[in-house]
Amino acid sequence: MIIFLSNLIAAACCIIVFLMLVTVVVNLFIPVPFVPSNKRVIDRVLEIAHLKKDEKVYDLGCGDGRFLIEAEKKARVKAVGFEAAPIPLILAYIRKWINGSHIKIHMGNFFKTNLADADVIFCYLGPETLQALCPKLKSECRKGTRIYSHTFHIEGMRPTAVWEKDPAKKLPKIYYYET
Repeated sequence: MIIFLSNLIAAACCIIVFLMLVTVVVNLFIPVPFVPSNKRVIDRVLEIAHLKKDEKVYDLGCGDGRFLIEAEKKARVKAVGFEAAPIPLILAYIRKWINGSHIKIHMGNFFKTNLADADVIFCYLGPETLQALCPKLKSECRKGTRIYSHTFHIEGMRPTAVWEKDPAKKLPKIYYYET
């Protein structure tokens, strides 16, 4: 029994080291680090987004899936996330399982996904990624798609509304765009 447990622990350690190495390699090619949105930010976006039941909500670079799970809980939306980094993706699947969630999580590059069926898009991405994303949003999103960007402006798009940073409540700037 002791040998079995030590082998199991050794295997788990090897898997963790492997995933860490994969994450390092992936991060060389993906310029966006995993920085999760905190509960205050998620609640603020959900409050201003006025999500409706069964709307399709995309989170581009969903990390550990926390935004999608909260959106599903509060508004009963169809939530879909895209994540390229393996460790946040694994955390998203764990979080999904713990919460009994029905969100869909796809591993891969959201630039290779058609965004046409999204009603709402949430993103917390860096300025360079958002600038590269702009033509895709303009060409694929149907009229009326609502886009919320945490902290950073989408260069090449004009915001419909901006919620200013609130240092007292530790809330960042939120940009809202409508196609």
